[in-house]
Amino acid sequence: MRKLPLLSLLLVGWVIALAAITQPSLAAPTAATPISPVNASIDHPTLAITRQGSIHVAWAQDDGIWYRQWRNGQWSTIQQLAASGKNPTLAVDPFGEVVYLAWEQLFDGNYEIFTRRWDPIQGWSPSHNVSDNDGGSTAPAFAVSPEGVIHLIWADTTPGTSTLYHATSTDGLAWPTALPINQAQGSHPTAAFDAQGTLHVAWQYRTGFTDNLRIWTATYTDQGWSQPQALTDGTTHAFAPEMAGQAGRVALAWQEGNLARLALLDQNRWQVVQAQPGESPDVAITARGVMEWTWRTDQGLARQFGISQWTHPQIWATPDGRQVALAAQGSQVGMVWIQGPDTARQVFYNQDILATMYQPIIQKAH
Repeated sequence: MRKLPLLSLLLVGWVIALAAITQPSLAAPTAATPISPVNASIDHPTLAITRQGSIHVAWAQDDGIWYRQWRNGQWSTIQQLAASGKNPTLAVDPFGEVVYLAWEQLFDGNYEIFTRRWDPIQGWSPSHNVSDNDGGSTAPAFAVSPEGVIHLIWADTTPGTSTLYHATSTDGLAWPTALPINQAQGSHPTAAFDAQGTLHVAWQYRTGFTDNLRIWTATYTDQGWSQPQALTDGTTHAFAPEMAGQAGRVALAWQEGNLARLALLDQNRWQVVQAQPGESPDVAITARGVMEWTWRTDQGLARQFGISQWTHPQIWATPDGRQVALAAQGSQVGMVWIQGPDTARQVFYNQDILATMYQPIIQKAH
C-alpha cells in the first residue's frame, strides 16, 4: 500500500479537524420554537439581536403590530405595540441594548411611517409619525451607522410617484424633516453600511408599465446621494431586495424570475456569487464575516453558509415555511419565519451559531 507523505497526512488531519470544529451548530432554542399565537392573519415577521444577546421579534397580526422578546433566558409575554399597521421592521443600537421599530399605518386617510424606541429602563416610547405628509408612505427600512446614527428609508407617493425618502435620528425619538432621495423612484427599499461608513440602498422599480421590475442601487455619504444605478438588466422581473452589512462586507439578495440571487459588494461593484431556484431570499453577516442566506423552495426553506465559498444548499424548514427574516449579532444568526397553513399561521424562531473560523464544506460560487 502506498504511504502518504507526512506533510499530506498532517494537512488532511488539519482539514478534517477544522471542518469538525467550525461547522454551524444550533444553539438554544435548540429547535424551531413557535413564539406567536395561531392566527390566519399573521404576516411579515422581523427581528433584531442586541450586543447583550436579547432577541426582539415583531410581526403584523389582525391589522396591528405585535412583539415579543427573549431576555434572561426566557420569552416575554406578547405585547401589542400598535393597534393597526403592517410591514414592521426592527434595528438595534451598535453599542447598547436599544431597539428601534418602524411600521406603516393608516392615519388620517393615508399611510404614514411610525417609529418607537425600546430600552430596558424606559421600555417602549410613544409612537412617532416620521413621514407626516400627504402621500402614501410605505415599506420602511432601517440602517444604523457604525457611530449609531439611525437611518430610515421608505417609499412615498408625496411627489406624485413612488419615491424613496430618507430621514435620520441620533436617538430614535426625534426625527428631523425627511427628504426625497434624488431620482430614486421605486419601492421596497433595503439598506446597509459598509466598512467605510457609506450607506448602500437598494430597491425595486420599473421605468414603464410594460417593463419588468429591476433592482436599483445608490449610495449616501457626507457629499450626498449618488446617481441611482440599475443592477439587473430587466429581461425578467427582479424584486424584493434584502441587504445586510457587517465585518467589512455588504451582501444583497433578491428574487429574479424563479431564482433567488445573492451578490456581494466588491470594490464598489456588485458581483453575483449565488443563484438558486427559489424565492423570497434574505441574508445576514456575522461579526467575523460569515454569511448565511436563505430562500423558499417547494421542498421548504433552504440555506447556505459561506465566506468566499459555500456549503451545499440544505433544507431546514417544512414546505409551509415562508417569509423568513435573518439578523446577526456576534457569531449568532437568528431567524424568524411563518409556518403553518394559511388558516393557522405562527411565527417561529431558531438560530445558528457560526464559529469565528468557519470554513464550509465547499461548493464553487456561481
